[in-house]
Amino acid sequence: MTGADVRDARLNRLWGAVCVFVGIFFLVWGLSWVRASVLNEDLASRCGDLHTGSFPFEKSCRHQDGTVEGANSPLLDGALYGSMAAAAACLTAVCAIEAGRKR
Repeated sequence: MTGADVRDARLNRLWGAVCVFVGIFFLVWGLSWVRASVLNEDLASRCGDLHTGSFPFEKSCRHQDGTVEGANSPLLDGALYGSMAAAAACLTAVCAIEAGRKR
């Protein structure tokens, strides 16, 4: 394999990784929207201290005893932000390879 073929193969793998990470991001973002808009819709009627967030979508209630109901799990938030960061890192690598190819 020549250097150009190796670079093309690496570029294709990076584009594939970008697509996977963006897909994970939108899947988790959609899940958080469903949790906030569908599953936790009734929290507003029975909660005194309602918290809503728009990124990621969240609707949670803090009760008097300190418990929180309806909040996104750290795993869900970690997957959202982690996939966003990984997609950005892969896109940066794609841009660097393309810039090296242009020279």
